Amino acid sequence: MKLDTIQIRSFRNIREAELSFSDRFNIIVGKNAQGKTNLLESIFLLGTMKSFRMGRNGDLITYGSTSSLIKGRGFRGSVSREIALSIMESGKKAFIDGKPVVRPSDFFGNLNMVVFSPEDIAMVRGLPEVRRRYLDRAVFSGDTGYLSIHHEYCRTLKNRNALLKLGERDGLDAWTERLADTGARLMVKRESFTDEICGLLGEFYRRIAGAGEEALIRYRSRADTPDRSVAALARSLRDTLEKRIPEELRRGTTLTGPHRDDLECLLNNRPLSHHASQGEQRSFVLALKMAEIEYLKRRWGNPPLLLLDDMTSELDRDRNGNFMRFLREKDMQVFITTTGLDNIHLSGIRNYSTFPVHDGRVFTEVAHV
Repeated sequence: MKLDTIQIRSFRNIREAELSFSDRFNIIVGKNAQGKTNLLESIFLLGTMKSFRMGRNGDLITYGSTSSLIKGRGFRGSVSREIALSIMESGKKAFIDGKPVVRPSDFFGNLNMVVFSPEDIAMVRGLPEVRRRYLDRAVFSGDTGYLSIHHEYCRTLKNRNALLKLGERDGLDAWTERLADTGARLMVKRESFTDEICGLLGEFYRRIAGAGEEALIRYRSRADTPDRSVAALARSLRDTLEKRIPEELRRGTTLTGPHRDDLECLLNNRPLSHHASQGEQRSFVLALKMAEIEYLKRRWGNPPLLLLDDMTSELDRDRNGNFMRFLREKDMQVFITTTGLDNIHLSGIRNYSTFPVHDGRVFTEVAHV
């Protein structure tokens, strides 16, 4: 899976850019606040229709313009696709080979991506909602059907909360039943992903940080039953919801369900946020991203694109070197932002292109092959 070219118009501070990429390493270099992350973000949008940064659609459009356009040509095996995304304040419109995308399943999967940015460090030391966001995005990358289940759960939760805020019990049982059933399907998919990726996480953590430490993740759910089937989880969740209805009516919100679950990050069976150094936390998140890549490669038959935003500021020299050696062994396309080429271990890398960025203008230097 590779991104061959990209055209950008009126996206954040990038007014116009047309670039061709190396099929291995692409290094986006420049001082801070010049537009490096904006270029990386535009690539991510081509695969996901969403940004890895917070903001509204209007924030993505260059000041003074009414819309943005991002267009790229990607390859999945021998199949080529032109992917385009038009962004307006009112929403986004996607096109594949010039035709409007009607079903999300027609868009997703053409360019699978994994991104690592400084904000991801907040996942291990931040609030549970940050980890849930990561988990939902990661599960969806390998299972496009997850999106419809997630949307159904969110709609059901919204309707149930509306009744709770009004203090209404009429109709609450029906929404409770639906929330338990949908929530159970959501939890099964989350748990399946977590179980599958946990072993990969441990392997990649050892490769980045060295042997002797065990990295683990566990999905923490309030559905208390040893039977983790959909039916058993639905029963457990429904029972808990029904018991807490009086309290929920007082507080006006649903207190149990996947929207309150968490992803536990552990190093040597101790919580990462309390017992690990910043370097260990960063290595953990990076190893988790590498585990995602291997998971998606097995799932789709091709490795996803890897986007690394200011990676060198998040890893010490030894871990940076270990990680770059690991990437050299993988047949994947990589995009890296950095403030200087000296920050990246380029030794042994022959196939790469550099893209200097200054004040929203992106330049292409001679490719190294």
